[in-house]
Amino acid sequence: MDSKINIIQTVTGSYMVNTYLVSCPETREGFIVDPGGDAEKIKKLVTDNNIQVKYILNTHGHADHVLANMELKHSFKTRICMHKDDADFFIQPEIQKISEKELGLAASGSVDIKLGDGDLLKVGCLEIRVLHTPGHSPGSACFLVKGNLFTGDTLFVGDVGRSDLVGGSFDTLLQSIKEQIIVLPRDTIVWPGHNYGETPTSTLAWEMAENPYITDFILAEE
Repeated sequence: MDSKINIIQTVTGSYMVNTYLVSCPETREGFIVDPGGDAEKIKKLVTDNNIQVKYILNTHGHADHVLANMELKHSFKTRICMHKDDADFFIQPEIQKISEKELGLAASGSVDIKLGDGDLLKVGCLEIRVLHTPGHSPGSACFLVKGNLFTGDTLFVGDVGRSDLVGGSFDTLLQSIKEQIIVLPRDTIVWPGHNYGETPTSTLAWEMAENPYITDFILAEE
C-alpha cells in the first residue's frame, strides 16, 4: 500500500465526530472530512501542518458532520462537497425540520460541489474516489484514498450506522456495505465517523471477521 499520505484524526463537536485532515506530503495540499464543529481547533491543525485545503468533504448531510462547514469554507476559501442525494435531500425545508428534531441540531449552509458515485477528486498526489453508500442517509458516501476508506456513519469499527433517521434504510445500508465496501481489498483501512468501537480505526479484513452486521447479515447469506 502506498504510504504517501498524511492523515490526522481529531474529535470535534458535542456529538464527538471524527474529523480528518488528509494531505499529500509532497504538495501540502489537503482536504477536510466531516468538520463536526470546533472550527478553531481544525483551523489550528491546518495552520500547524501548513496545509492548503482544497476541499471540505462531507460523508453525509447530518448536522453533526457539517457544523463547521461554512466557517472553514470562508477561512480557507475552499469548496464544500457532498453526494448529490444528500445535498438535495437535506435542503428541503420539511426534511430540515425533521432532522433538526431528531438530532437537536440545525444543518448549516449549502454545498458547492454535488458528488456522484465513482467521481474522482484530485488533491496533490492524492486521488479520492467517491463511493455512494446510502442507508444511513440517502446520499451517504465513503471516500477511498490510497487504501484508506473514510466511512462516515455507514460503517463503524464493529458496527454500522443508524438507519432509523429520516431517509434511512437498514436493508439499503447492508446492500451498500455488500456492494461497495466488502469488495475492496482486505487491507483497506477503515476510518469511521465516530469512535464507537474498541479502536479508532480497523481494517476491512477485521470487519469482515468480527463485525456482526457483516458476518451475520451479509456474509451469512452467501
